[in-house]
Amino acid sequence: MYPYTFVLLLIFSSLNIAAPSQEPGEKSSPAAVVSHPCSAPQTSPAHKEKPKANSREAKQIVPACLEAKASPLDIQEFFQNYLRVQGWRFGEEKIVADGWVFVRYLDKDELLQFAKEGIFAGRVKWTEGRALVQATTREIDGGFTRVEVSARMQGIGQSVDRFAPPKDTWDLDSTGALEKNLIDALDAHLKSLH
Repeated sequence: MYPYTFVLLLIFSSLNIAAPSQEPGEKSSPAAVVSHPCSAPQTSPAHKEKPKANSREAKQIVPACLEAKASPLDIQEFFQNYLRVQGWRFGEEKIVADGWVFVRYLDKDELLQFAKEGIFAGRVKWTEGRALVQATTREIDGGFTRVEVSARMQGIGQSVDRFAPPKDTWDLDSTGALEKNLIDALDAHLKSLH
């Protein structure tokens, strides 16, 4: 029993030696920043124009965004693994130079969670949907990667108006919830590593 105690003491004493001591009243160094919200895009006030109320730009949601201290490849690998762990139905994947595009297949409840019905509320009986998700990555200063996630929604269902022209798919606006879910998962993952 004596040799084991000696080995444990040796290990603990080496840990204490390796750890820097802190004097009373000294402030500890701040934790390394692994992620933070995206900085505002650089636009000059002179060129800033308000989109017209009826324009498509006015309806677009700003992509969910995070600046992360990780490589673009590590971020793409995290997203691909996250989708598999969550058990999401997805396909039609396309890996591009600056990101990853995929389709997430949605059941009716997921569609209503991630898409705005808008003018179709009460006029369409939804059965399912699809989300075309694009996760783009771009290296920026300080070893950070800017990650933006955007999604376009498509609802599938039947019109309740029997006199309406036959149509079974409708483009819908995103609520931003799916995009935020992916960004929040990435942020939590990065913070769990430190």
